[in-house]
Amino acid sequence: MKVHLPLLAGLAMLVFASQSCKNDGPPVAPKPLTLVSLKIERKGGVDCDKPDSVMVNCAWVNFKYPVLKDGSDSLKQAVDGWAKEFMTTWVGMAEEPDNLPPLDDAINNFFNMQAESAKEMPDMRNVFAAETTDTVLLNDGKHLTLQLDGYSDTGGAHPSWSSAVATWDVATAKKVALDQLVTDLNALQALAEKKFREVRPELFSPDEEGNIPFAFDETFPFKLADNTGLVKDGIFFCYVPYEVGPYAIGATEFVLTFAELGALKK
Repeated sequence: MKVHLPLLAGLAMLVFASQSCKNDGPPVAPKPLTLVSLKIERKGGVDCDKPDSVMVNCAWVNFKYPVLKDGSDSLKQAVDGWAKEFMTTWVGMAEEPDNLPPLDDAINNFFNMQAESAKEMPDMRNVFAAETTDTVLLNDGKHLTLQLDGYSDTGGAHPSWSSAVATWDVATAKKVALDQLVTDLNALQALAEKKFREVRPELFSPDEEGNIPFAFDETFPFKLADNTGLVKDGIFFCYVPYEVGPYAIGATEFVLTFAELGALKK
């Protein structure tokens, strides 16, 4: 049977047109990932059930942390490792912070240290606590930004608390750095300092006697936050105690919006 070339050309055009119609639809938006918060809760000591005001011998750990239920295995491992490292820092008590023990061992050491302290100083208050909480800052299917806040009290001059923030590229499971989001880190630092002063005006406003409570100096120079992350409206900054100021000023959080970033945004 002879097949005329014009007929073949027509069929090819129909197939091409059909495929083009299929591809001309709206792009499929990436789906947010599914996360759950898991808990690690332990108590130990002779009077953990007593009110805080009279409690003298107790240790507790109350960790809440994020776990991915879908996404790539490499992303799951990255998030899990990041969360467990953060939790370990609150109970590790290691002389070498870069050589922390596994989380389970660190928790056991934390309770053993409290028990030893209570044994050596039975008339003193020996109440140890370590806690973490988790927050999802962005989960749009393309990027995942998480925050962990931590707290620890082992009877020192004051409790310790800090935060960690990280953004991952969902497709590659790699963390996203600031220089991947903006074109000029020096210009970004100038914008961040301006924003910091705007959200914490009480630190830089003269008091009744004309004294300024705080100023960035050689001891506490301003810098880009160690903990930043991509969020829906811009870049989130989290300054923890001692990062750019003394413990007394606490933490400072803000978002530099994409509008504020302007041409700096990549």
